[in-house]
Amino acid sequence: MMKKTYLIYLLSTAFAFGGCSENFLDQELPLNMEENDIYSSPERIESTVRGLYAALKNSSSNSFLGGVSYLVFDNRGDDIVNVSSNLNTLYATYTMQVNSTSTENSTTWSNAYGAINKANIFLEKIEGAKELIPDEYERYRQEALFVRALAYFYLNNLYSQPYLLDENAKSVPLRLMAEQSAENNGMPRSTVKQVYEQILTDLTDISALPDADLSEEGTTRATKGAANMLKMRVYMAMGNWNKAIEVGNEVKGYSLVNDFSSLFKAPYYTSETIFSFPMQTNNTPNTQQSLAEFYGDSQIILIDVENGIMSKNGYSEDSDQRLSFKNSDNTLTKFTDMRTKLDWVPIFRYAETLLNLAECYANLEGSSNQEQAKSYLKQVRHRSLDEASDPLNIDGMTDDALKEAIKNERRLEFIGEGIRGLDIIRRGESFVQGTRTTTPSDNGYIWPIPQSEQLINTELNK
Repeated sequence: MMKKTYLIYLLSTAFAFGGCSENFLDQELPLNMEENDIYSSPERIESTVRGLYAALKNSSSNSFLGGVSYLVFDNRGDDIVNVSSNLNTLYATYTMQVNSTSTENSTTWSNAYGAINKANIFLEKIEGAKELIPDEYERYRQEALFVRALAYFYLNNLYSQPYLLDENAKSVPLRLMAEQSAENNGMPRSTVKQVYEQILTDLTDISALPDADLSEEGTTRATKGAANMLKMRVYMAMGNWNKAIEVGNEVKGYSLVNDFSSLFKAPYYTSETIFSFPMQTNNTPNTQQSLAEFYGDSQIILIDVENGIMSKNGYSEDSDQRLSFKNSDNTLTKFTDMRTKLDWVPIFRYAETLLNLAECYANLEGSSNQEQAKSYLKQVRHRSLDEASDPLNIDGMTDDALKEAIKNERRLEFIGEGIRGLDIIRRGESFVQGTRTTTPSDNGYIWPIPQSEQLINTELNK
């Protein structure tokens, strides 16, 4: 039954995910297709690769990185307020009260591992189809590893203590083999270090991935730039600033756009777009799953203008382009398509590359490193706010003041883009939401393993 379900999913996502060739879409599906038939032609194999991204974005009923699970990371941050008091709209996430039966917990887990297993199945099956795709085999293999690595990155940032606090903290099971039965349900949790090391292993060879490609195709599939950005995030989480700088410098071929607002309107791919999840009318998130449905509704999520980044001096300038996304009712308007839900979901953009580099250099000793950090910070800040009207004296900053300025810039630049919660946990900081503080030793700081997993995996605590 599981095998049949998998076949149906692969075929449906192959069609649902945008960009499939017209010739393939026009072909009549053969009846009584067997699983291996999916790997019987170059066209079907490529459609299966695209289906891996679809699984990472949206499942058949819930959204992973294309919607609600992506929203989790800002709901755990300190720059928005969830005013819904509704458990269906991530209120448990916002109040740091997610338990083993919370809906966002079980769906995030199942969607993430669903995407991971589809990548694992693909990696196994493609070995028998090499001769059909001699020129594309290595690229497709590396794309599948990227999908798996990205899913594990987000899991590691929900279910484990920060690496910098305890590299041996328990995280999630590392499932690296194709699972098509219940035979291997039992598997112990790996450590946060082991999960990060596996991500880096999966991304060791990215030579077959394309260089920067600023087209729709190039910004919605894995490239060298996207893989290096993921490695950069991992090295920063491990406090390895030099390695993070090394891979960050390999993110080439991108540039900041002049008009910040253009990042969040059609066609959604720009010179700054490294990797995003696209939307088309036949594969959008389900009801109450999309970003616009949360951020565009004043009854769910508002910008925290009292305690958040926009309450701080230097981060609420009227002339700052980024402030144009704060509506008069304090809703965030980066994502606005509540009706058709076609807003793309940004995962990596070049502004993050530059601010990552700024943070890395700021954490290294020496005046030359500090100057490098200031340079990268100013590139991002003064794209949106004219330097002549900037109330911050970046040139005069050093040490902790400079680090704080970089942290704050990240908060303003990426508000609503799922990064703030990641930043807090990788630094081992407390979550502060208004008057509520959740420290790393408090319940709720990390999510418990879902009850659904506990019931079938008896090896979790070994």
